[in-house]
Amino acid sequence: MKDMVQFGIRIRDLRKMNNYSLRELGERSGVSYSFINSIENNRFNPSRETVIALADALRIAEKDELLLLAGFAPTEEESLDSLSGDGLDEVDDPDVSLFFKDFKNAPKERRDEMLRFWNFIKEQQQNRTPDSQQ
Repeated sequence: MKDMVQFGIRIRDLRKMNNYSLRELGERSGVSYSFINSIENNRFNPSRETVIALADALRIAEKDELLLLAGFAPTEEESLDSLSGDGLDEVDDPDVSLFFKDFKNAPKERRDEMLRFWNFIKEQQQNRTPDSQQ
């Protein structure tokens, strides 16, 4: 779930835990220190690539937490990215295979939207009680 306020707070906390100034984190991540400051103060939302660059610079072993706070779904995207054209042949359902092909060929913004929708569906399914209707 996207929570940019918590994301900014988490970045600031991690930066301070590593004893990095804004400039030092900027140098380590390749993200401008002024943009990092804007993220920490909830003025701008980072791209997925920026989140990953910050996580790498902050030496975060588990990037999923930051990606999820920023509204990205890392596990599914990485799994879907790793599917090769040959791997799609392993899917028995033609509609599912078509979905994966569409996903792979979609622009980044559309892929992010598809992943947010997929996560919404998964959350709804997890919150469903066994006796409720689908």
